[in-house]
Amino acid sequence: MTDPRYKAIFDRSPDGILLVDGDGVIQQANARALEMFGYAEAGLAGVRVEALIPREARAAHVGQRENYQRGPAVRPMGIGLELRALGADGLEFPVEVSLAPVEGEGGARWTVATVRDVSARRRLQDFSAGALRASEDERARIARELHDDTAQRLATVLVRLRLLADKVADPDARAACAEIRDAIADTAEGVRRIARGLRPPELQDAGLGSALRSHVRRLEEDGPLDIDLELTAVDRIQDLDTALITYRIVQESLSNVVRHSRSPRVRVSVGVHEQEVQGVVQDEGVGFRTEHDLVHGRGLGLIGMQERATMLGGRVWVESCPGEGTTVRFRLPLERARVGAHG
Repeated sequence: MTDPRYKAIFDRSPDGILLVDGDGVIQQANARALEMFGYAEAGLAGVRVEALIPREARAAHVGQRENYQRGPAVRPMGIGLELRALGADGLEFPVEVSLAPVEGEGGARWTVATVRDVSARRRLQDFSAGALRASEDERARIARELHDDTAQRLATVLVRLRLLADKVADPDARAACAEIRDAIADTAEGVRRIARGLRPPELQDAGLGSALRSHVRRLEEDGPLDIDLELTAVDRIQDLDTALITYRIVQESLSNVVRHSRSPRVRVSVGVHEQEVQGVVQDEGVGFRTEHDLVHGRGLGLIGMQERATMLGGRVWVESCPGEGTTVRFRLPLERARVGAHG
């Protein structure tokens, strides 16, 4: 690396850069890599790349590295995965790694491994995930109180009012009692509806499929919306967090349809395909300009969906244009992958 321009880029890169030969031995490392891995004094030249990987992942990494050498190509890694690296102090930290083949000295094939420490991002994600879990716990608590306390109290009032009305002889008073009873009954139903929206009891008692069908049925009963619901192998989703996040994404997407799209029909498809939950919510409504609305603060629901998906290593994205409807797609892994850093 004799060109001073390339050397400046190499030395000043905010990401760690390793040049690794075909035998997995580090030939060069930039200043950020030395700092990241804690080799500032001893240097990394001559160190096998497996030394930077947690011990339990090293044997598998050798095979992965050899496979890469047989078909080298530009390959981003770490997207949606939890890659771990090992510092000289013995502490592990999360990273994202990208690989690219280059020609080394004497025509030898080397690999450029660009390593990014994502500890700060992971802490932020963990904080966000903790906030979401706390929010869900609070929703569950409020739902239980509404169902077990408030709704039951209203039911008791209804019974006592009915008994009282039976003892009233005046027709006008009896009619007034009936009006009050109907108002309380409507209020009790509203409380139960709010409780179900906060935390659907079907989700834990009968599973995701039952919870989604109940939600769709209530939406169709409340307004002139035709919802085509297609569920495929959702009984394979045993993890409650995965089921809850799937439910929340569909719930928020349908809420946006009801509030904004003016669409008479919507198609909802949720299914498990191999080791991934895939979902689509597609309407025929007015649509919107996705980038413009997100910039101007109208995409908070989408941001919430994306944060929930990120908790599981998944993804949510939206396709929409004015007058052409909106499609929300999401993918969530059934199990979050955990592997060592590659290089």
